Amino acid sequence: MRNYTEIIERLRHLDRPIELLGTAHGYPIHQIRLAFPSARAARHVLITGGVHGDEPAGVEAVLQFLERDNTPLLKHFSFLVIPCINPYGYVNNTRETFDGIDINRAFEADNIAEVAIVKKALGQTQFSLAIDFHEDYDATGFYLYEGKRDEEYIGSNLAAAAKAVGPIDPEDPGEDAPDLAEGVYKVATSWGTQGLAPYLLHFHSEHVIISETPTVWELQQRASLHLTILDTALNVLSEKES
Repeated sequence: MRNYTEIIERLRHLDRPIELLGTAHGYPIHQIRLAFPSARAARHVLITGGVHGDEPAGVEAVLQFLERDNTPLLKHFSFLVIPCINPYGYVNNTRETFDGIDINRAFEADNIAEVAIVKKALGQTQFSLAIDFHEDYDATGFYLYEGKRDEEYIGSNLAAAAKAVGPIDPEDPGEDAPDLAEGVYKVATSWGTQGLAPYLLHFHSEHVIISETPTVWELQQRASLHLTILDTALNVLSEKES
């Protein structure tokens, strides 16, 4: 079992307020907002981890993002961050919730505690980018999924940058996800809106990314891969804006 209290303590040590979104099966789920008060025109970005409790690298990557200095990014972006969506699964090292539900197949439901909490956090906000951090126990390298309403994909940029951290997984994950570039797959319309990323693409975000790291890598390498993909995406969006 993992210690969820350690996550809460790391959040409390941040020099910014943390907001309680709600409680699921006895565990609090928090969000953190990062923004300059005057940056009303900044692009909104959503960062999430821990949808699957047995994938701790996403939670670690989110915490490291919050613990670093993001002042330069706040000139262009505001962030809504949910570090751990499935705390019960995180503590018990299980993909599913206490009720045996895979959250990433449940976003069309309204009666699941974790899903309802995330939807509450989203409100009516529209995001320029949403990125969800995951792991793959069968993979030997990284890969990612991308969805973009205007279909001007940046996945090749992301994969090129991520190669400095580790190799691309040689196996195609399938799942009816067409290839966009080496190691980059399209968020398929056949997925509907059950998963977090396709739900966001349909209702809340013009651009979504699912970053997948191989569990066989060390935790820090996996977290670094997630942050590399995030930072590269933000750099590309900043360049397009300028």
